[in-house]
Amino acid sequence: MGEQVITMPVVALRGLTILPGMVLHFDINRPKSVAAVERAMVGDQKLFLVAQRHPEIVEPEQGDLFQVGTVAVVKQLVKLPGKVVRVLVEGLERAELLCLEAEEPAMMGEIAAIEAEEDDLDSLTQEAMLRILKDKLEEYGTVNQRVAKETLPALLLIGDLKEMLKQIPIQMPWDYTVCQAILECSSISAKYEAVLQTLMTEMEVYRIKKEFQEKVKADIDQNQKEYILREQMKIIRQELG
Repeated sequence: MGEQVITMPVVALRGLTILPGMVLHFDINRPKSVAAVERAMVGDQKLFLVAQRHPEIVEPEQGDLFQVGTVAVVKQLVKLPGKVVRVLVEGLERAELLCLEAEEPAMMGEIAAIEAEEDDLDSLTQEAMLRILKDKLEEYGTVNQRVAKETLPALLLIGDLKEMLKQIPIQMPWDYTVCQAILECSSISAKYEAVLQTLMTEMEVYRIKKEFQEKVKADIDQNQKEYILREQMKIIRQELG
């Protein structure tokens, strides 16, 4: 895309942010979204995917959408019952929504690619940042066993900082608002800080959740013990007359 402004189909996503490098499918049924995908398929199969600020809005206007989204290529379409279309896409690059056009029936927009800002980070700094991320990932795996088993082995093999920062938000089951914040980062340093902060926040949430679950279990166990003891005393009193 370079830096030129082009017009392409736009699909507004509810509760989902697509990142460059991400391959996944989602379902659409709004007429403008379906028309946008069909418009892309008769062209170069590319479209602009952008998350809504508020998923509950049925007919979003430009102000209801985030400004930064992802240009993606449609890999597959499957029509499902109920006028639902399942779309498989691959995210290609970050881009900015400049203007949303009121063309019918598809939503169209003027889109411009966002060039990544290169940080002046030496190799030692990048290596240190990469090692910190790996340390935090391993720590994260101790509180989230599913991630430790399904996701961490591949991530820990990555030896490049940029690739690590790209893959972590793709592989992690994070909320779309978190992914949107990461998508909007304009430099390696900003993206590193966002990813690291999210990892640390997620670990704290899991720790609090685990502590709460253990406390609830302990309370239940204690209540059960007290109940059993009361029942046993009742039987003893009945036997003693």
